[in-house]
Amino acid sequence: MSIGYVLAILTGIFYGLQGVVGKWVVRDTPPVASAWAVTTFTVPFLAVLLFIQGMPTVNPLPFWSATFTSYAVNLLAWTLFFKSLQLSSIALTMPYTALTPLFIIPVSYVLLGEIPSTPGVGGILLIILGAYGLQIPPGQWYQPIRGLFQDKGTRLMIGVAALWSVSATVEKVAVVNSSPLFYGVVINSLLGATYTLYLIIRHPTVFRGRGDGWMRFGLLGLVSAAMVVVQFYALLHLFVSYVIAFKRAGVLVSVLLGYLLFREKGVIRHLLFSLLMILGAYLIMVGG
Repeated sequence: MSIGYVLAILTGIFYGLQGVVGKWVVRDTPPVASAWAVTTFTVPFLAVLLFIQGMPTVNPLPFWSATFTSYAVNLLAWTLFFKSLQLSSIALTMPYTALTPLFIIPVSYVLLGEIPSTPGVGGILLIILGAYGLQIPPGQWYQPIRGLFQDKGTRLMIGVAALWSVSATVEKVAVVNSSPLFYGVVINSLLGATYTLYLIIRHPTVFRGRGDGWMRFGLLGLVSAAMVVVQFYALLHLFVSYVIAFKRAGVLVSVLLGYLLFREKGVIRHLLFSLLMILGAYLIMVGG
């Protein structure tokens, strides 16, 4: 197994851990605080690693073009993400975030010239199907599809998945023209500063009397920093669509930990959908 696939698998594992820790963090805070913590508290950990590694050679024009594109797209995507959750239920909206790897295929072809193999595309589709199934309540598999025609929040979430396909692709451009750690520090600093300003204006109570909340934010930042490092280094070795497919497969980690820590139900059904994702990952590795 190549180092790229090892890093992609670790990306999925840390993505799943991020979901579990994020659920713990936002239980008594506004949802946008999770996005703030993921970006702001990631920066110190990445900055220490960057200091140890040293500053990379940066190709200014492609790096800053990609970075500011990612910044703008992510701000819009997260705004629509939270708006979607306000308008609709999680069951109607979250399954469509699994479509991001599918949208990445044409985007990465146009921007990077990446063309996945036929088994690779099959693997991506299996991971999407598994991730979709994992996030749907039992007996309601048709509800998100019905929501396409009846629910504005559902349509917004499809837009979010499409926007994330753009940001994930331009991130590879930024990483290739600097380094994973340098780009991670820059993009998370930009997003973190913006979210901090927003919370000061709209939710100032987030910063008051947090108690153990700061420890939770710090843990979320540590897990997120680990995910950023392995994801951005994986982009140096694999197609963007493959890396993000493995990342989305990380929801099976969230499912297992959700059952063990929060006693969430439906673990058998979830494991069956997880097997689809594992099969998809295998197809990517043997055919990619």
